[in-house]
Amino acid sequence: MKKLIFPILLPGLLLLAVAAATQTEEELLSQLLDEERGSVEALALYPKETRVAILEAAKYPEALIKLESVQSKTSESFKNLMERYPRETQEMMWDLTRYQGLVAKLANYQGTDPQLVLEGFPPAIHERARDAFSNHKDLLKQVDFLNGEWDSTFRRLIEDYPLVMQDAMRQLVDLPEVLTILTDNIRMTVLVGDLYRNHPAWLLEQMDSLNLAVARDRAKETADWKQNMDNDPQAKEEFTASASAFAAEYGYDDAYYSYDDQAYDYNWDGRPGGVEPFYYYHYPYWFGYPYWYMYPRWRPYPYWYDWGFYYGPGNVVVILDLPSFYFTNWYFYYPQHCYRYPHLSSHFVNHYYGHRTSGSSVSVGVDNWRSRNRDIITNQWIEQARSRPQSFREYGQFEEAREKYNRTHSDQPLTQRDFLDKNARKFKDFKKEVDQAGQREALEKSAPPQVDNRRAEPAFQPPRTKEPSPQDRAVEKPRTAPAKPRTEPPVQREEPKVIPNIDKGSEYHRNTWEKAKPNIDRRETAPQRPQVAPPKQPTRQPAPPPKTRPQTAPTKKGGGREG
Repeated sequence: MKKLIFPILLPGLLLLAVAAATQTEEELLSQLLDEERGSVEALALYPKETRVAILEAAKYPEALIKLESVQSKTSESFKNLMERYPRETQEMMWDLTRYQGLVAKLANYQGTDPQLVLEGFPPAIHERARDAFSNHKDLLKQVDFLNGEWDSTFRRLIEDYPLVMQDAMRQLVDLPEVLTILTDNIRMTVLVGDLYRNHPAWLLEQMDSLNLAVARDRAKETADWKQNMDNDPQAKEEFTASASAFAAEYGYDDAYYSYDDQAYDYNWDGRPGGVEPFYYYHYPYWFGYPYWYMYPRWRPYPYWYDWGFYYGPGNVVVILDLPSFYFTNWYFYYPQHCYRYPHLSSHFVNHYYGHRTSGSSVSVGVDNWRSRNRDIITNQWIEQARSRPQSFREYGQFEEAREKYNRTHSDQPLTQRDFLDKNARKFKDFKKEVDQAGQREALEKSAPPQVDNRRAEPAFQPPRTKEPSPQDRAVEKPRTAPAKPRTEPPVQREEPKVIPNIDKGSEYHRNTWEKAKPNIDRRETAPQRPQVAPPKQPTRQPAPPPKTRPQTAPTKKGGGREG
């Protein structure tokens, strides 16, 4: 059956190419931006060298499909091998695979002290490497064997392609986030590759222009997030509390991710600002990412990376960026968070309304939450809740009760509407809000359309020059009211020696988290902030990732981040 895949698939790819030829270049690029804006913008935010490699690989989509098929088999083999061992051993081995060549050196070293092998590798990994060498030599050899199999298969897969394409594929294998975007959006990849094959100089020019425009928009959005958070003390207080809960669940180890060790690979290119950019070692593409991550998580990060802030002198919260996709989807995946942190929920939604087309972590997280709750969260309800945080608290109480009911009635679970109707007396205020919002929205939909004689705005046209003006986007001011902060003793935290200048603009996930939520007993009281560092071990293990994988795209050099 597998042999039939490519004969069936390739004609479809050819039809896409033929369809692309019937449109102008501008129309195709505009269509891509409308249909796959998040993916296209994520790719555009990479450095120019990487963008060229992406376009070269896109000219040969069948190679990317073959590569994904090989990766799927290899990652499954690695997963089957790992599941025989306890979680602690799996974490150790996953960590070792992130450092290229380390497993092979440990597996084949004949001496008794691996110190010579460890020279040149960051000190942060030495302890785990010694443990594996002393206690899991057979496992190291099996992993090294899988490594060798992958390497041979990969070389055979690309050997018949032009040298420039081979170089591009070697570069992209070191950026697994990019490959997930290209293979999960194969239609987009085919169209981009066809554009590049026929008009390479023009498309490179458009990507340069898009890179500038998107980077400026993301910078503006980050500045808005920071300013509005600073102006909303209640939301800011709830933000730090939710970040502490996140760190406690996912068990970050600050000792491992210290700022002054050599766990990071510094590649300073002399740019002004005094901050050395760096990137993190990633899990190898051919093994995938650990199953305990709830969606593709190719690089482990310290806690402040997902929060988007750190504690500065005097325990002042210093916001660097938007919270990551990993954080925002965790936040909105569990409705209890809306109960615990109603002001923060309102703040998220207000930011979303100002930047709903940006494709950022906040806009995607809120949009997915609205989609999952479309039966009760109408546009009218949202409009009211934006200035009334209590609405989010009522929603969180309602959903928490419904989840509890469905866990004990798994044979006959209730939808949101059915549960609300059945418990109308218990949630009378929430039901009243939902019903009234639904009625107003129904009336608006049934009303005859109003004729708008104003001149329509032209559709987006890609800029034709190398120095485009920034895209003008309507930004709606969040409706947040400052409130007096609660009196709570500040948490003493050690100030990091260096705070990296992170550019999260290239991060991208199309997250839906389409899976059953694990049974977790979540108390209604907000957890305490961590003392100096979050605990090492998580309090729960998330379910295995869904089949449909979202994407992530950090920039390798000079920043960029993954969710």
